[in-house]
Amino acid sequence: MKKISAYIIPLFTLLGLAIGAVFYFAGNYTLDHIVWMVTMILGTIPILWRIVSDIIRGHFGIDLIAIAAIATSFFLGQYLAGTIILLMLSGGEALETYALKRARKELSSLISNAPTFGHVKKDGLILDTPVADIHIGDIIIIKPGELVAADGVVISGTSQMDESALTGESMPVEKTPGSGVLSGSVNKSAVLEVRVVRPASESKYEQIIKLVRQAEENRAPVVRLADRYSIWFTAITFVIAVFAWFLAKDSIRLLAVLVVATPCPLILATPIAMISGISRAASRGIIVKNGGALEKLAEAKAFIFDKTGTLTLGQPEIVNVVSLSEKDEKEVLRTSASLDQLSLHVLARSLKSHADKKGIPLSIPSNFSEEFGEGVRGEIDGHTFYFGKLGFLKKQGIEITEKIYKDHEDFQAKGQIAVYHGDKDSVFGIVVFADIIRPEIKKLFDGLRIQGVKNMVMLTGDKKSVAEKIAKDLGIDDVHAEALPEDKVAEVKDHKRQFGIVAMVGDGVNDAPALAAADVGIALGGHGGSASSDSGDIVIMVDNLERVGEAFTIARRTMSVAKQGIYFGMGVSIILMIIASFGYIQPIYGALFQEGLDVIVILNALRVNLKK
Repeated sequence: MKKISAYIIPLFTLLGLAIGAVFYFAGNYTLDHIVWMVTMILGTIPILWRIVSDIIRGHFGIDLIAIAAIATSFFLGQYLAGTIILLMLSGGEALETYALKRARKELSSLISNAPTFGHVKKDGLILDTPVADIHIGDIIIIKPGELVAADGVVISGTSQMDESALTGESMPVEKTPGSGVLSGSVNKSAVLEVRVVRPASESKYEQIIKLVRQAEENRAPVVRLADRYSIWFTAITFVIAVFAWFLAKDSIRLLAVLVVATPCPLILATPIAMISGISRAASRGIIVKNGGALEKLAEAKAFIFDKTGTLTLGQPEIVNVVSLSEKDEKEVLRTSASLDQLSLHVLARSLKSHADKKGIPLSIPSNFSEEFGEGVRGEIDGHTFYFGKLGFLKKQGIEITEKIYKDHEDFQAKGQIAVYHGDKDSVFGIVVFADIIRPEIKKLFDGLRIQGVKNMVMLTGDKKSVAEKIAKDLGIDDVHAEALPEDKVAEVKDHKRQFGIVAMVGDGVNDAPALAAADVGIALGGHGGSASSDSGDIVIMVDNLERVGEAFTIARRTMSVAKQGIYFGMGVSIILMIIASFGYIQPIYGALFQEGLDVIVILNALRVNLKK
């Protein structure tokens, strides 16, 4: 209803102005005044009702000055000036509605482009099926130019995929058999067959849609930033208006002061800049749930990072393969990966992937068994092998030397995971894993410091010695190790007391309480759990920590542009009030001049959404 009325009132006012102008130029100076008076009264009633309702709810808005100007015009019989002020006020709201619609185009396009059906291959037929009826294990056909209907894995075909709607990256990504594809991406070149790995309702694209709708529904608590200045600006306005009256005892001067003080530029600046910033962020795979999060992020004095999965990749990778016998490292890798490929352990995936990248052919083990979390055993090429923790191999009766124990302690001190490989007689190899530090962190930290962030903090459940080494390597200012979820919340609150506005960055379920406790919670949703995404005020849908820096840059730019509009509007209005108080500006011309300022402020606010 509000959007409809935003256009109805200015159109009605324009019609009244036009009809009154016809009577004016026809020389009927009675009917023109009547038409303008009726237009002014009828057009002002719904706006006045809204303002009174806001005041009853305890919200004192800066647009009260505009109503005062219209009321003064009515009592002074300046119906044309009052109607122009009404057009300026209602037209400003209409321009705001149009600008907001334009600014949120990235958010709207995400929702409107959601896939609705897919081509399911079943019993030799290809059936057009609604996405809600596509299930795990279904084979779907993706034709060139079509949206991927559900997250899956390519089983046949090679093509280029446009994932820009999901990641913000414009370069297409090549997909081959074994590659993962995401719902909402666009197939650019060739037909693909894809096996669905999760239902459409749980796909990455649906997660984004859910967050975007949440962002659309949540209104920023500070969307009228100008209202912070409303009390003192209103006071200044009425002081200058009273001064103008006493200066010449001229009611028209008083009205002119109120007209040029009408603060449409101030009212428009913030919401348009906010929505532009939210839309700009969405185009980069950064979902901002409300404008308040942008304002707080722009003022952040400290950034707190979880370690595992945030500062690190969260997926342990092989950093070393050690041979303790005549077998070379390649053979250690071949037999350990062959044995471990049947395991469900997270390290097994990294080991097999590493062997595949090295082009090492693997054998299928026989008589395979697993003690989950401890190790595996099986036969390869007629020999029995073991692969697992040091304690697991010791339980098999395998001799463990003192040097192996010492090396094991060294691996632990470095924060590395050592998995041991052997046969019934001895340990002949070690595969060393580590959670790799993200390569983009230095660039992120440098960018944050350039923009004025002085405090980088790391929270982790790791041992203190490991955490301090990582913190030193990364140039982190403060580190808190061996932290449980409740400890992380306490640390966030403590840093808020120390630094003021604090942003928390995390990815896992155990980070959710700390994200909620921070002034701004930034959740990495690229591979994190839904709990962290739900708790975050900002969700980064791409597995790239640099987007944290982009979000900060967008937030600062958004608030800078919003405040430019506010300060410019107030500055110009105060100058014009002073000029009007000396009789140099007539009310009608003052209203027209303010209408021009509206356009300038709107164009300035839309700068936030310009690509850089």
